[in-house]
Amino acid sequence: MNGTTRIFQDYLKANRLKLTSQRKLILDIFISGSQLLTAEELFRQVSGIDPGISLSTVYRTFKHLQQAGLARCVHYGDGTTRYEPSDGQKSYLVCEKCGKKIPIINPYLECLQQESARQEGFRMFRSRTTIYGLCHECLKEHMPCQPQDATQH
Repeated sequence: MNGTTRIFQDYLKANRLKLTSQRKLILDIFISGSQLLTAEELFRQVSGIDPGISLSTVYRTFKHLQQAGLARCVHYGDGTTRYEPSDGQKSYLVCEKCGKKIPIINPYLECLQQESARQEGFRMFRSRTTIYGLCHECLKEHMPCQPQDATQH
């Protein structure tokens, strides 16, 4: 059993709940993904494997995953709520238009976070850095036409 499953199982046990096969399937599919998901998107994935899973089971499981510290919800300006795994040290660039999530793999950023915590006498276990803006593709759509240099003819 992996660490994420153990954390979820411990949370469920502390709340007098069981790690059912449906909850385990939802957890496994959710954790294995690399994109932000809506409950409906995850439901489509898991119901293809177990047609007995209901959308309400997915929503309830997301609630438990959040309370266990394994998921967090991200709200967009369009009113859509998406969920992402929230374990370990992760940093992302997130496009506010299309929702694209680009991992930041930068040892300097991680070092800066660790050093900032150390300077404050803080013991850091995990961190999350999210930088919101527009991805390259969406930025190209929003850029006005660039005037040509007047010296070039």
